[in-house]
Amino acid sequence: MSRSRLADFMQSYRFWLFDAVPSLSPPFFVLGAPFFGFSTISSPEYTADVDDIKQINSMFKAHAYSGGAASPLTLTRGVRGFDDSMWRWMHRAIKGTDVVSRHLVLLHFTGINVKLGSLGVGGVDLPVDIGVDLPSEIGGFVPGKAWVLFDCIPTRYKGASDFDATDGSVSLSELDIQPGAFTEFSLLDPVF
Repeated sequence: MSRSRLADFMQSYRFWLFDAVPSLSPPFFVLGAPFFGFSTISSPEYTADVDDIKQINSMFKAHAYSGGAASPLTLTRGVRGFDDSMWRWMHRAIKGTDVVSRHLVLLHFTGINVKLGSLGVGGVDLPVDIGVDLPSEIGGFVPGKAWVLFDCIPTRYKGASDFDATDGSVSLSELDIQPGAFTEFSLLDPVF
């Protein structure tokens, strides 16, 4: 008996990042959302600060949490002649002319495609067609995990890859963002 598609491991290439709360200044969303995706995004990560506590009655130290922080994320995407959305967010943040701190949502999709394929439940493939055209990057794929990144601010912007007259590869722009905190949801968990 084959296993359910819901039990498959998620692959790293299907993801989507978008601004959860629009601002009042045009273009209202940062980072070109919901139209532009990214070629890479570093995964959300928490790091805990741990202090060593010397014990009087033991040779071994005890450990206690003294704080923690969310690590910065790096976003990269191909440079387009008409897209300045990453620069615009960084520029407006430095000048203070727009909402600097943004809440972003990062979705990680499963291999289950409800638009074009089938949904495996209990080892049985059930054909499903929702009849909606979605962006090609996500198609009709079902999200498996989501991270809500709270109070993100841009901290570093690089407009393009370093220039090289002998290199014909696609130029990539980079933006580092620093979330204040984040939370993770397993979207296929029936309890979530």
